Amino acid sequence: MRKSRSSSPVRKSKREPILVEAPAETIEIHEIDRPPVLEQVVRDYAYPNTSIVVRLDYRATSALLDQVGMAGSLQHLCAALGQANPELGRQLVERFTPVQLAWLLRALTIYDQNAGKLTELGVDLSTVVRRLLRMVRRNVLTQPGTAGNGFENEVVLCGGWMQASLCATPLKAEPEVLRTLNTLYFPGGLPGRRQVIGALHPELLRTGLEKALTTVLDQQLSPWDPPPGERLERVDFTEMAKIADFLQEFICTVLAPFPLSYADGPLYGAPYSGCLASSEEVPVDNDRLLGWMWNRGTRVGRDPAYEAPMTAANYHPGRPADQEALGRIYAELLSDAEFARKVTKLINHTPQHAAADGMTYLLPCYPNPAVQSRVNCRWRMTRTMIHEFMHRITHPDVVAAAEHVHQPQILKEGFVEVFTALVLRRLSERAANDPETRNLILGPGTPWAPAPDAYLKVGYGQDGLDAQQIADALGRGNVAIGYFLGDLKRLAIMEPQ
Repeated sequence: MRKSRSSSPVRKSKREPILVEAPAETIEIHEIDRPPVLEQVVRDYAYPNTSIVVRLDYRATSALLDQVGMAGSLQHLCAALGQANPELGRQLVERFTPVQLAWLLRALTIYDQNAGKLTELGVDLSTVVRRLLRMVRRNVLTQPGTAGNGFENEVVLCGGWMQASLCATPLKAEPEVLRTLNTLYFPGGLPGRRQVIGALHPELLRTGLEKALTTVLDQQLSPWDPPPGERLERVDFTEMAKIADFLQEFICTVLAPFPLSYADGPLYGAPYSGCLASSEEVPVDNDRLLGWMWNRGTRVGRDPAYEAPMTAANYHPGRPADQEALGRIYAELLSDAEFARKVTKLINHTPQHAAADGMTYLLPCYPNPAVQSRVNCRWRMTRTMIHEFMHRITHPDVVAAAEHVHQPQILKEGFVEVFTALVLRRLSERAANDPETRNLILGPGTPWAPAPDAYLKVGYGQDGLDAQQIADALGRGNVAIGYFLGDLKRLAIMEPQ
């Protein structure tokens, strides 16, 4: 579940100094650290399963080091890549360790030597320097010589080369296929065209949604009533942090190279484990109550399992009068104190990602074991953490595009589910054969049981099915480029939409 706003306090990190502005005065720096020894053999490295070929030639940089030292070499390379700050090289030597500087020197050399290829892809070379500096500040660096060309792969990803290359890959899809898939976002008819949904039946919509949402509340609240005379077991967030960091790496591996290709994305910021909190901390005001109603109402509105109240009542998601009527229904339902109390309690027992502060709010406690077994609960928690992580790494252009279609949950939740189900299937397979992974996910000593079949399927009702249809038609690679890198045409979003 994704929340677009949050009034919870934002965790702010210490402000980092900007390294692209010249200081007011110049201070002479005498370098005392021995410069790195750079390879003198020229080679071409082909990034696996892509069209990227990296020329690795450090000879000119090696000669430059001998002539002007580390600060001068960094200054030269940054200037060649479009940075105008005449003191940047000196600032970098003042700021970073020899290991960080050696990594940066090699990374800048790679982009300088391959600048022509980047320019052909439309990359603004000055952004490369900014991205590489962000990587160095983060200080989680793969060192040169790492097995599997780990250093070269990391540089290609974090500097933006992979992103540009993937987005330049031709989309091999017939225009008619794209137009047909695009209609999924407009179930009542494309804007300006003949509409295929009849007049709304407001009372039918109200009674249907009241029944469906009441069922949802009762079903989803039942696990949070403890056994008589007992308290529910609290979740250990230290343990959740370990799972979060494992999942971040596992997701990036399963979905490689797409998530890490977004060079300006959150994967190059704070780790997932540093962005966790309890859903009990989520403040619940009227806006959040209404947000839950719109989210869950849309979820059940087209689902036959809840009698599809929106479909039955001819609700048209792109018709302003229908939207206004729906808003009145939600407000009326929330005017009932008991209904609002249940929604409030469920919000505080619902995992969610808050776009406003980048936090992921997880369940504060385990459910009543008489309602859900411990092993199923652990699989459910893991699935939820994967789902919320997908929200975290969704490209912002996808979130923005959701505001311009009639069925936004396909973009907001449907594709999240497509990737969540894929990752969980791979994780269940790994846990079946790896005791260390099994113990991490299920808890030490927990008897093995695979993830329930329902958890391995794409969820979120019709919105998930529509997203899966688009992925099946266009291919998972295209959809991944669209979803993680913001190339919207690969999600069958047409211009202008």
